[in-house]
Amino acid sequence: MLAVLVAVIAAVGVVAYQQFGPGEESSTVAATASTSSPAPTGSDGSAPSATDPSSTESSSPDPDAGEQCPTPSAGPATPAGWKSVTGKRGLAYDVPPTWTVQSCGTVIGWEKKCADGPFGFCPIRTMSGAATLESPACPKSTLADAGLPGASDTSDIMQAVRDESALVADIYTSDSGRVPRVQLSAPRRFTVGGAEAVQVVASVTGIETSPCQGPTALHSMVATTVPGQPGSVMFIIALPQGMADAVAPSIGDQMVATLRRIG
Repeated sequence: MLAVLVAVIAAVGVVAYQQFGPGEESSTVAATASTSSPAPTGSDGSAPSATDPSSTESSSPDPDAGEQCPTPSAGPATPAGWKSVTGKRGLAYDVPPTWTVQSCGTVIGWEKKCADGPFGFCPIRTMSGAATLESPACPKSTLADAGLPGASDTSDIMQAVRDESALVADIYTSDSGRVPRVQLSAPRRFTVGGAEAVQVVASVTGIETSPCQGPTALHSMVATTVPGQPGSVMFIIALPQGMADAVAPSIGDQMVATLRRIG
């Protein structure tokens, strides 16, 4: 199975942690916000087959959970019927009407098994300002994911994309250790709100398949800068391919075209 997609949902006094492997069901545990290492309490579905369904990543609540995201509103390039997604990093984008826009306090991302991580898992990448597309064929799984992570270590957008690209193989590596092949596109330069932006798309092949996971994926990575935000701000779209109901790559292109500055 692939690295697990984790949703951290911040609420008043409670944090819920959900595991999603692309094409897999989820497991959820909850703990009080004051608990740094929550104990598993059960699940609302089955986790990836190679993953203990009672295990999950230990994490702290989103430090910005109490903040409000700007009210979503359509932009000049928003297709008719699409939903707008905003985050806390000064950017917005749009998704098709069948997608779910996650709440402002929700952080999604990917984790992998590791010996020294809480409950045997370590995060690979997390992101807020998130939207997901649930799979009709595989309940409580996702066909696509998008979000707005930060890259505070560098304001060099090319370096930010290079750093992000280095995470792709881990994201799509199976629990059994099968490492996929990753081929990167040439950088595409454009602007977002007057600021330079760069996009690189990773074509991932040789992914270990399952009834709900195809053999390939497209992993789009955009980096730009936003006034008031440290370093770079990223826009990530993960589109597993080669299975029924897979999202067309053109949808990812349309989503990137809607990326805009807010505030």
